[in-house]
Amino acid sequence: MEEKSFAKLLKESIWKFIMTIISKAGALIFVIIVARFLKPEGFGIYNLALSVAPLFLIIADIGINQTLLRYFSYSLGKKNHLQAASYLRYILRIKIIITVILATLLMFLSYPLSFFLFKKPELFLPLIIISFYLIVMSFEAFYEKLFYAIKKVKYLTIKEVIFQILRILLALIVFAIITENNRIIGISIVLFISSFLTFLILLYFLKKLTPFIYQKSDEKIDKKKVLTFLKYMIFGSFTTVFFLHVDIILLGIFLKSEFIGYYSAAFTLMESIVFTISVSWILMPAFTQLKESKLNAAFDRVFKYVCLFSIPITFGTLVLGKYFIKIIYGYNYLPARIPLNILAPLIFGFVFTEILVALFSSREKPKYFVKWLIIATILNVILNYTFIKIFLGVSSELAMAGVAAATLISNIVYIISLMITANKKFKISFEKKHFFKPLIASLIMSLAIILINKIILDMSVFLGVVEISFGVLVYFFVMILIKGVTKEDFFIIKEVLKRRRNQKNK
Repeated sequence: MEEKSFAKLLKESIWKFIMTIISKAGALIFVIIVARFLKPEGFGIYNLALSVAPLFLIIADIGINQTLLRYFSYSLGKKNHLQAASYLRYILRIKIIITVILATLLMFLSYPLSFFLFKKPELFLPLIIISFYLIVMSFEAFYEKLFYAIKKVKYLTIKEVIFQILRILLALIVFAIITENNRIIGISIVLFISSFLTFLILLYFLKKLTPFIYQKSDEKIDKKKVLTFLKYMIFGSFTTVFFLHVDIILLGIFLKSEFIGYYSAAFTLMESIVFTISVSWILMPAFTQLKESKLNAAFDRVFKYVCLFSIPITFGTLVLGKYFIKIIYGYNYLPARIPLNILAPLIFGFVFTEILVALFSSREKPKYFVKWLIIATILNVILNYTFIKIFLGVSSELAMAGVAAATLISNIVYIISLMITANKKFKISFEKKHFFKPLIASLIMSLAIILINKIILDMSVFLGVVEISFGVLVYFFVMILIKGVTKEDFFIIKEVLKRRRNQKNK
C-alpha cells in the first residue's frame, strides 16, 4: 500500500477509533445504568431480546450494507457518481422489501418465542419494542456505510455523540419515573426514540455531503453481479448473527435468566473492546480500490497494526477482567469473570476475522468465508448443546463456562480455515514477527501487572488507571527494545496527525 494511501487509511482509522471510544464510553455508561437498575435477571431478559430480534433483522442489515459499501466504493473509485447513486437506489429497494417482510415475521413470532420456546412471558413486550428499534438501526447502519465510502467518518463521530447523550439521559429519566416492573419496557422505548432521532441527523449530514445520491440517474449497473454478491452476503450475515448469538439463545432455553445476564455482561464487555479497535468498514473500500499486486502488502501492514493493539488488550482483559466487571456491573455480576476469561482471546480473534472477511468481500469472493462460517456455526451449535447438557448436571456456572469454551473453539476453527483459504486463493501472508513480538511484550506486561496485583490488595479506580498506564508503558518499552515498533510507525502516525492539524487550520 502506498504511503499516501495508507496515511489516508490511518487517518480514517483514527476517526473511527475516536468514534468507537465515544460509542463504547457511552455504551459502557448506558450498560452500567441498565445492568444496575434491571439487576441480573432483568438484564438477562433485556439481552435475550437483543439476541433474538437481530436473528431476523440482520439479514436486512450486514449483508446488504456490505454489498452497498462494496459497489458504492467501487463506483467512487472510478469517479462515477451517477453509477454510485444507481447502485444505492437499487440496493435500497431490496433492503426495504426484505426489512418489511422480516419485521412483520418477527412481530408474529414474538408471542410463541416468549411464551413457548423460552418460557419467559416478560420477554414479549420488550421483544416487540426492540424490533422497532432494530428496524431504525438497520436503516441507520445502511446509510452509515456511505460515510466510510466517501471517507467522512468524522460525521459519524458527531452522530454517535448525540446518540449516546440522548439514550443515557432518557434512560436516567425512565429509571427515575417508571416502576421496577416496567423498566425493561421503558428502556426498550428509550432505544427506539434515541435511534430514530439520530437517524434523522444522519440523513441531514448525507444531504450536505453527497447531494449526488439524490439525483436521478439512468446509469447502467450490473444487477446480476450485485444479486450474486448479495446472495452470499445475506446468507453469511444471517449465519454470522446466529453464530454470535446461539450461545445466549441456548442459555435462554436451558438456564435461568440471571446466568444469561452474567454471560451477556462478559460477552458485551469483550465485544465492546473489539469494536474499539475494529477497522473492517474502513478496510472494505480500501481493499476494493487496491490493485491485486498491492493487496498482500496492504494486508500485512494492517495485520501488523491489529496485532500491535489487539494482543496486549487481550492479555490486559485476562489479567484485569474481574476488576472491570466489579467497576462496570457491580459485585452482583462477579460470576461473569468465568466466561470473560475464556472469551478474552476472541478480542484478537474477532478483529482478525473482520480483516479476512473484508478481504474476501472486497474481491467479490464472499462464498469462501460463508462456506467456513456455516461449518463453524454447525460446530458451535453442537459444542454449545453438548457442553450445556454435560455440565448442567454439575452446576449452572460450569454450563456457562462450557458455552464460552464452545464459542472460543468454533471461532478458532473458523479463523484458521479463513487464513488457509486466503493464502490459497489470494496468496495472502503476513510476517510472523508481527504476531510474536506483541505476544512476547504482552506476556511481560501481564507478568508485571500480576506482580503489582499481589502487592495491591485493595484495588481502586485510581490505582487501576495507574496500573493500566504502567502496563502500557511496559508493553511499548519492550516493543521498542525488540523492534516491534519502528521509526516508520511513528513517522506515519506523525504525518497523519500533522495533516489533520493542517486541515483544521484551513
